[in-house]
Parts: sequence; C-alpha cells; structure tokens
Amino acid sequence: MLPVRQGICRLFFLFLLAVFLTGCAAQKRSCPPFTSAAEATAVLKEYSSGLKPLKATGNCTLNYKDEKGQTTAQSFPVRIWFESTKKFCLYGDVMFDAKAVCFIINGDEFRAYAKPMGIYMTGKTKAGSGDYFSNPAVLVDFLEPVSSECVDIALANSKDNDILICKDSGGCINRKIFIDRCGHFVKKIEYFNCSENPGLVVESEEYKKVTGEKNLLFPRKLIYRHFEGQKSSERMQIKIDSVKLWQANPAQLKALFSPPDVNSFQKEAK
Repeated sequence: MLPVRQGICRLFFLFLLAVFLTGCAAQKRSCPPFTSAAEATAVLKEYSSGLKPLKATGNCTLNYKDEKGQTTAQSFPVRIWFESTKKFCLYGDVMFDAKAVCFIINGDEFRAYAKPMGIYMTGKTKAGSGDYFSNPAVLVDFLEPVSSECVDIALANSKDNDILICKDSGGCINRKIFIDRCGHFVKKIEYFNCSENPGLVVESEEYKKVTGEKNLLFPRKLIYRHFEGQKSSERMQIKIDSVKLWQANPAQLKALFSPPDVNSFQKEAK
C-alpha cells in the first residue's frame, strides 16, 4: 500500500504545482503596444479629461547642494491642492511653519519659495527648464504630459512601455513620455534641452484609485531627478499617503494662492 500512497501523494503534489504555475502565469499580463503616436496621445488625453479637483497629503524628501556645495537632505510633510495642471499648489511644513516651502501654478504664472533657504521666485511657467524652484509645472506634468511644445510626436516601443518622443518647432527633442503598456498611465518623463542627456527625469509610481473614485488613478510615489551631464545633481521624492476629491471655496483659494510675507523668510530672499 505504501507505494500506492506515495504515488497518490506525488500526483497530488504535481497537480498543486501545475495549478500554482498556471496561476503565476495568469498574473503576468501581456498587453499589445500602441500602433501609432496618435493612439497613445488620445489615451493620455482621455485620462487628463477625467481629472477632478484633488487634495493629497504625504511626505517630501529633498536632496540639494547647499551654499558650500555639500549635499543636504531635508524631509517634511506636504499638502497638495490640485484644480488642474494650470492651477495647483504644494506646501511643505518645515520647522513648524506649514508654508515654509511652496510651489504654485496659477494659469501662466508661477510662484515658488523656500523660507529656510531664502529663495523666492516668480515668473512665467515653462516646464522642463531650470531647477525645482523655477520649474513647479513639472510637479504634475505626468497628469497632462503632451504639452504645446510637442510640435512633432513620434512613437517608439520597448519591452514593457510605449514611448512618445516629442520634438519642438526646431526639431529638438524636448521630452520622452514613457507609458505603461497595460495601465495606460505615465511612468516616466525625460526632459531634454536639445541634447542627448536629459536635464530632468520625473518618475510616477504606485498608481492607486483616488478615494471615492472607481476609475481615477493617481500615483503614490513621485521622484524628480535633475542632471548635470550624466550625473544626478538634485533629487526630490514625494510619498503620498492619501488622495481624495476636493471642493474649494473662494476663501480657501485666496488663502492658498496669496503671496507670502517675504519678510518672514529666515534669510534675505534672492
């Protein structure tokens, strides 16, 4: 009887192994690539059209070079209020000041400051140029990545991603947009300034549903890397804890988008 029992156990083990392997194979999705740049662009625009005003909270870690050229790390809680890619703000709480760090986009205007560093800047938005504080538009660029600067768009395919290659009116590549083939969301954007090496790379990861929304996804991890040549010079990471819908009122909008008291900065603003 023992050989018979051993045989039955062996068959049962092989059966479980087959079920396990089949289940693992089923979990790995294989999705067809986009067939044209127009198709990929249309999918991204469909995602953008479904966006709603959102409020998010999380934590930011900023690695930058100080006045002595030494790399410094700073971590602080952040709050994000988003109406559209043309109107949003991010505030960072540093040293018990809820508005110590700020990035604001309001139409074609931007405002960015960091009180601990004595930085205060305003101007016209232009994504993909400058550093963090002169470039707040890139913070949410992944939500609507095909900009007006994409005059000529081509499609390239890699193993797991589809890549939109955008060129400006002068024929220079200004950005590459990496799209998840199955999820159809933006995984990465590389920004160029008519050179072979990107000056800025933005990665959006861990997409999850927005609280109360079945079809709206938002990333829970955002990574921003600035490059000098082939070396990353600065890095910022935002880990988002929660994202939910937001309805603003006039008083709140005024409080969020009003300019700060520059005299409250720890250093003289630049």
